Amino acid sequence: MTLTMNPHDQPASKTRHLAMLAIVLGHLLLLYALQQGAFVKVAQAIPKEIFINVVEMAQAEPPSALPPPPLSKPLTPPPSFIAPPPEVQVLARSTPDNAITAAPAQTIISKPSSETSSIVANTATSNATAAPPKLVSGVEYLQAPQADYPALARRMGEEGKVSLLVLVNEKGRAEKVEIQKSSGSHRLDEAARVALMRALFKPYIEDGKALMMLATATISFSLNG
Repeated sequence: MTLTMNPHDQPASKTRHLAMLAIVLGHLLLLYALQQGAFVKVAQAIPKEIFINVVEMAQAEPPSALPPPPLSKPLTPPPSFIAPPPEVQVLARSTPDNAITAAPAQTIISKPSSETSSIVANTATSNATAAPPKLVSGVEYLQAPQADYPALARRMGEEGKVSLLVLVNEKGRAEKVEIQKSSGSHRLDEAARVALMRALFKPYIEDGKALMMLATATISFSLNG
C-alpha cells in the first residue's frame, strides 16, 4: 500500500506542533512561576537569624559548714589576794648644818642608881641567877649611833639633847633603851632611841668574860651645827 503525502497538509502540521510546544512552554513557565512563588514564601517564613539564649540554672550553693561549738574553757579560780609589802619610809640623813652628836664621857664603873632600876629589874627577872649589870660610862662604839633628824622637827625648828640609858648584851648589841632626859620633843627623843638601838658597842669584858652592861649616852640635835 502506498501512502502519498499532500503538500498542502505540511503547514498545518507545523502549526499544530508549534501550538503544542507553546502550550508545553506555557505550562513549564507556569510551573516555574508557582515554584518560585512558593520558594519566596518559604524563604520569607524562615527568619534570617535565629538567636537562642541559653540560660544556665544557677546551682544552689551547698550550705556552709556550721562553726564548731566553742570549747568550754575550764574555770580558773581567781588568784588569791596577796597584800603588797608595806612601804618602809627611810628618813634622809641630816645635812651638815643639822648636827647630831653623841657626847663622849670618861669610863667610870659604878653601881646602878635608882634611875636605872626599871631596866635592872627587868634584867633580873629574865635571868635571876646572873648578877645585875654594871653601869659603865664612856663606852666605846664599834658603830656609833647615826640619828636621823626628823623632817617635821626641822620644819618646826625643834632641837635639843636627849640623855638615854641602854642595856647592852655580851655581843655589844643594845637590847633595851630608855629615855632618861627628854629633849622636849617626842620626835627627837624617838629618833635618838632608834639610833642607839642600831649602834654597836664594844663588849664589856671582866675577868676575860663578856658581860652585859648598862651605859648612858647623850645625842644632841642642832639646826645650827
